[in-house]
Amino acid sequence: MVTCVCSIDIVRAQVNSGDLRALFDDILNEVKTADVRTLKNCAYTQQTTIKDVGSTQERYDPSSGLGVEWQLLELNGKSPTDQQVHNYEPKPRQRHPAVLNFDFIDPDSLQLLDESQSKLKFEFKVVPSSGQGLNQHVKNQLTIDSDTGQLLEVKSVAQEPFRIQRWTQVNEYENVSTFRFEDQTNGTVLEQVSFKLEVKSGNNTLYHEVTKQFSDFDCSYASTSEDTMNTDEGQFNDESDTRVPLDDSSNSEVPPNW
Repeated sequence: MVTCVCSIDIVRAQVNSGDLRALFDDILNEVKTADVRTLKNCAYTQQTTIKDVGSTQERYDPSSGLGVEWQLLELNGKSPTDQQVHNYEPKPRQRHPAVLNFDFIDPDSLQLLDESQSKLKFEFKVVPSSGQGLNQHVKNQLTIDSDTGQLLEVKSVAQEPFRIQRWTQVNEYENVSTFRFEDQTNGTVLEQVSFKLEVKSGNNTLYHEVTKQFSDFDCSYASTSEDTMNTDEGQFNDESDTRVPLDDSSNSEVPPNW
């Protein structure tokens, strides 16, 4: 759980003193205002858009009961037919967008890149076990609100094409997660994840672009049994994982480790 507790004075003082490790700890780790079990049982809506394929809107609500937590709300902007609802396959367990994990960030690698009146932008490296060799090809950044200390964005972008195998080249890689403060959870939640990947292998080129948006959080019935909770240890599943690059099967969809 991530909660913003930094005042502008504390944020500026830590930046000016160069104590970025302390600032990182303050922003990401200091206060937990709700039990993780409660957060995992908060309802939310997920909108998934896959370029050249279509969009799906789904609702996760553990209060509906075990096995029916996921409901199909829309397909390509339209209410689903009875047949589409019948054919709908609920999602497997995945990381809840209100339960965040930033263990993939190496806090000792933080460097201040840019300081404006409203934002602070930092560059960072991922821990070796999470980076999977991407550190040498990808630039990782995080942005916070300089007035409140609220985490705004985590981004991982390849500056130029690179090879992952002798015959396979990554032409484009971009993974961006945005965050906001949510009153229902009383903390920071994942707001949107966008993932772009273009890979060329031999004469074949694969392009994948996915956006996921999370909204309409509701913790009114967040007292359902533990059996209904998301227990995945990852950060953001599916095309959302900001932690596992070149793999859209995890939780946030970007650098190492969401």
